[in-house]
Amino acid sequence: MARTDIFKRIKNDKLIESRIQKYRLHYDYLKTCLEFPNDFKVDKSKYTHWKLNLVSKYKFNQWWSKIGSSLFEKEIEQVKEVRTARQSNTSTFIEIPNDTPTEYAIEKIRDILQTKTSTKTNERLRPLELQIYLETFKLRKQNKRLLEVAKLLREKRLKIMKTHKSRALMKDERTVKFLDRKTMDYYVIQRIILRYNLHAKRILENVSKGIFPGQYTS
Repeated sequence: MARTDIFKRIKNDKLIESRIQKYRLHYDYLKTCLEFPNDFKVDKSKYTHWKLNLVSKYKFNQWWSKIGSSLFEKEIEQVKEVRTARQSNTSTFIEIPNDTPTEYAIEKIRDILQTKTSTKTNERLRPLELQIYLETFKLRKQNKRLLEVAKLLREKRLKIMKTHKSRALMKDERTVKFLDRKTMDYYVIQRIILRYNLHAKRILENVSKGIFPGQYTS
């Protein structure tokens, strides 16, 4: 895990297990499942504490402040000097000689703790792709043709590139080439949109069962 990544998951001494982007995407997929009940039957037992009635009504930020943060945040126990060597299953006691160079000590502490903490947060997530898949599904639900969907997806990415600049998930060079009719074959673009839509449907099926994103490629 990148050293800066953990600080992006901590606020007011509270830690969320994954980057908030993962919860936002999960929420958007779940909300879409609820919008299309004839296509996706949500297993409500998997979302007991999510308040599905509020998921249907709220945007993510509003839901997170009222519900989500309490579900996925946990208070971080403060680091402090310990003078006893009592045994504990939830804490690690480390002895550091006073003359140990600080950076060296930090590196060694990190190595020790990484062997003891959960590896669940190392799960690879592709937020940009997941976002595009869901956008594709929603556009197809509006009866947009394949090439029209591609055009709208491309226009949105180009707009984001201009407005978000360095914060855009898709970088400039890739954005310029994304679903470009001038450089890509007509049939290739159609196949890509069909694949995006299929991935979205599989993820939505997973989410309706309480899994995100789960397996969605063949």
